[in-house]
Amino acid sequence: MRLINEITVIIRKKSFPSFIDELYKRECDLLDLQHIEESGDGYLYTLRIACDNLKRFEEFVTIISSAGDKYKFISVKNIVEDRIVGGLLSVSGKMPLENITDFNTSVLGAADLMLEKIKGEDGRRFTSIARNVGLVAGIRSMDEGARVHLLREFVCAERDAVVLNRFAGLNGSPLAVRFEHPEDVIQVLKKIEQNYAAVRVTRISESSIMLYDMLFSDLTVPTVSLEHDDIPLFLLILIIKVMMKYRIKAEETTVGLIGIDLSSVRLARVLDKIGFRRILGFDHGETSMLALENQGGLATTAENIFGNADITILLKNNFDVEEFRKIRPGQFVISFMESEEPGLEEISGKGVREFIRKGVADLAVLFPGVLRGMIDADIRYINDAKLVDFAKKLVVLLSDSFEFPHLFGDVHEKVYRIVSQDKSKS
Repeated sequence: MRLINEITVIIRKKSFPSFIDELYKRECDLLDLQHIEESGDGYLYTLRIACDNLKRFEEFVTIISSAGDKYKFISVKNIVEDRIVGGLLSVSGKMPLENITDFNTSVLGAADLMLEKIKGEDGRRFTSIARNVGLVAGIRSMDEGARVHLLREFVCAERDAVVLNRFAGLNGSPLAVRFEHPEDVIQVLKKIEQNYAAVRVTRISESSIMLYDMLFSDLTVPTVSLEHDDIPLFLLILIIKVMMKYRIKAEETTVGLIGIDLSSVRLARVLDKIGFRRILGFDHGETSMLALENQGGLATTAENIFGNADITILLKNNFDVEEFRKIRPGQFVISFMESEEPGLEEISGKGVREFIRKGVADLAVLFPGVLRGMIDADIRYINDAKLVDFAKKLVVLLSDSFEFPHLFGDVHEKVYRIVSQDKSKS
């Protein structure tokens, strides 16, 4: 999380070096410095500071504030914070609205014309429904932190809406649903799905493979899920690239999954169908371990995975460093954890062949083009066969260093073309 902070501070003479030292100790970068004036108390500066960790910046402010009379803060301002009040989204009309003529012609007149078109033909293409995508999260009502979790998921949906609009030209509409039973989310979506060209589910609390099977069966518009589709597809692309680069075969390869959630359960099922030798999995939750075994995986310990897997995928940091250090030489490690620790430095000298670090942010390269392609090809959902097919085709976009083309290049158009070529319905 990159943050830009602007501070105005009075610094006593000869105290500037220690000020900068405290700044860099906390991994903050000085972007801009302006000397405003000199006074009896010292020198007045305005600084723009960038940091990746809000807590580290707050720690810096606390240290400086407690340094006696060496420093005196006049103001501390988070530039991004001022911009995000009210969320990440704003709604605007396509038609100009600057004067009474615009109002009568471009708004009232255009709406009347659209209503006439609807009377005489299929009017769907004259509404924004063709470009609307519902970004849905389901939160259990009995969850003690339901309100906080609902807001958190809504913000994630807003984030994805911005990405969808920028890279696919689609209108993302966040929707958070509180439910008593997970199936309630399906009932809500069945009632409102005709307002959307597609639905993207970011998360449903306590979801399962069975729940998504029901969801895909009941909805009639293209439907895709972050946890059920996006993450497994992304990881499968990485696995296939490893196999291609190092000429290894599925039937000779064991994959280990550390941290079992819906995405890893789906991936385990797909890898089992492809014919991988074994799919090992570890999680602290017994229910998660059972779900993995029901889809072709084998529940085991983290130590066993680090000692025996050929490709290890880290999804949760629910193992200790000592277990991680027992990783055997020749392994491939794919880290999809939000936390950066433990990392490659913990296993330096172990002979790991590749350490590939990715995260949810990397999915922005894929999901806009995938969703747009599904809409145009009328693909209702991505079944296991399609997941494998898409992964085999999309892997051509991945470099030998396991990088996709730049986010602001033509990668989204390439992904769209690959997915939209499949005109067969799921």
